[in-house]
Amino acid sequence: MLFGLRQDDFLAFPNHIITHASEDDFHFAAGEHDGVTRAYLSLTTRDVDRKNTLTLGNDSHSLLSYAILYGGANSVITQNIATDITIGDDSTLELNIFCGGTENATTNHDITVKIGRNSSVKFSYVVLAGKSVNTKVNVDFLGENSTFDFPSILMPYSDEKFELQTVVNHNVGHCKSNQVIRSVVNGTGISDFYGLVKVAPDAQKSETDQVDNNILLSEDSRALSKPQLEIYADDVKCSHGSTTGMLDKDALFYMRSRGISEQTAQNLLLQAFVDEIVDKIDSEDYKNYLRGQLAVKMIYG
Repeated sequence: MLFGLRQDDFLAFPNHIITHASEDDFHFAAGEHDGVTRAYLSLTTRDVDRKNTLTLGNDSHSLLSYAILYGGANSVITQNIATDITIGDDSTLELNIFCGGTENATTNHDITVKIGRNSSVKFSYVVLAGKSVNTKVNVDFLGENSTFDFPSILMPYSDEKFELQTVVNHNVGHCKSNQVIRSVVNGTGISDFYGLVKVAPDAQKSETDQVDNNILLSEDSRALSKPQLEIYADDVKCSHGSTTGMLDKDALFYMRSRGISEQTAQNLLLQAFVDEIVDKIDSEDYKNYLRGQLAVKMIYG
């Protein structure tokens, strides 16, 4: 297994409390005025359905790293996961979810996020390995003056297929959401992004931004993209966009002309592409680990 936050990796995070979820459901709750930094180790080697919950009370501030891993080099496994996240008022949460494992792993992950008022949520999602990974994220703003940031990286190589569906519901006014998805697709891999932002009639002063950028590394790779907006209020700032293309040939030629190998030049451009997402993460421990895992993916696929 090339990818994944293993126990030893978590132990290298000096400021984190470690929780071993193993093959069981896990539940985390931070009480009022509680500030917790915690890393979850979530491992499985068998088919399993699991239900996880993360709950933050009012005025609670937490940073969580949560890995979905699959053990055994040739394990053929299917995992159905539901994760419910509730954030109270005047709270902050950084949640980093990493999905990696074996080439025969299939996962379906449904994630719901409910955000109170005056709260800030940053939720990074990175998928580097698995035969098929299908993720659905549903976000509801329940109180005003809150923010939701969703930086995400999908890297399906070979014949992997990674699907990401997001629905962000601006049910109340004066809230901001920002989604930036970066996909790098190689071989016969497929990335599939569907994003919907809904702004309710009473959700005035809402601000939303949704961008999906894709790089294709082979003629057989595919990136499907469908960002959408449904706006029922008139005093809003909303935008969405999508781009798909190959690596910049001029930039590759420039580096090759200076003695840099083609593979190294390609990896440098890809690192710059995904680093814009990695830089949005606050946890330095997790950020440094993630850069190493991305480098492994680029080199070994």
